[in-house]
Amino acid sequence: MSETAEADSPQERGIVGEQELKSLAALSLDEAVAVRRWWQRLALSPVELEQLTPQPGLPRGVRAGLRRCDTLDTALLTQAFRELWRILPEATREASFMDANLEKWSSIALVLAELRAETPNKALAARLGQQAPTGKPIMSELRFQQILACRTPDELVQRLRRALALAGRSEVSAVRLADVVALWWREYRSGFSARPTHRFGFILANDYFGATAGYHHEDT
Repeated sequence: MSETAEADSPQERGIVGEQELKSLAALSLDEAVAVRRWWQRLALSPVELEQLTPQPGLPRGVRAGLRRCDTLDTALLTQAFRELWRILPEATREASFMDANLEKWSSIALVLAELRAETPNKALAARLGQQAPTGKPIMSELRFQQILACRTPDELVQRLRRALALAGRSEVSAVRLADVVALWWREYRSGFSARPTHRFGFILANDYFGATAGYHHEDT
């Protein structure tokens, strides 16, 4: 379980599953729950949403408005971001951390807006490492390495958006995707974790090469 995860209720456990919770490296449980609730209201159809939550979906066009944004600053001004920020835990929004967290969460919102359909507990890097009809990974190793080498928030958002497009904007967990972005921001501001298994590069590489290992082995 992530060092930041908190005690959860039975209702919350139904929103973020046990395995997904254990995979988190940078989000608290409350943040993960907020991410999934927000993404469901942003991206799902009324019929799909009705089966998951009594909360109404966000108005049509809200997701499109966020997708049109190309900077963190413009994302901050959207209704979609305001809806996300409103439901985040109070500790995330408190004044002493507000400036830093606004940028981090606007990045999360920009990336998640590209996801059309999710598979709970499916990591983006594992999806990118899946075998495409060509026999090669959905994303080439060279382009994957470029994600690991991101040095600025704008570059991270741009590369993750492109990665989701390659992945068909589906079969990725919204929660785990948000956790990856949050982890990148933690390292960007505070440096690497003392635990290698809680580092951005290790987690993504482990998921990606874990996915490619099976079919690469079959080819040998």
